[in-house]
Amino acid sequence: MSLSKTLVEYISACFTGLWVISHEQEDALREIAGMCRDQRWKMATWDIERGMQVPGSDQPVDSGGTDPLAAIRSINTLASADSSALLVMSNFHRFMNSAEVVQALAHQINLGKPAIFRRSSSRDSCWRSMLHRSEPTSRQS
Repeated sequence: MSLSKTLVEYISACFTGLWVISHEQEDALREIAGMCRDQRWKMATWDIERGMQVPGSDQPVDSGGTDPLAAIRSINTLASADSSALLVMSNFHRFMNSAEVVQALAHQINLGKPAIFRRSSSRDSCWRSMLHRSEPTSRQS
């Protein structure tokens, strides 16, 4: 199954946080962006160098620049009651040793879960998802 089909399945099943590891980050990002266009979902990307970016949007996103905590909290600005919003955070595993980052991530993932009960049981019933892409620390031959 392709990455996009797998992600659609998980997001439709209301998984509010997913961890994706890819050896080809740019290819994965293009596939996720295409999936979001096809599904009419909002998508933002974040990395430590560029901060928050919303592909195809003219509106600036106030995400606190390169602060990972602000990026996690900013998913609320993209989410709506009728559409999923994905935040793809490249190389975010580097921040997982921070108690503040782990707590903020857990809080945002849990915030997405009550939306399931406020909406109908349609396929697009989840309104927030966070994705993390990381380059594996070592490659096996």
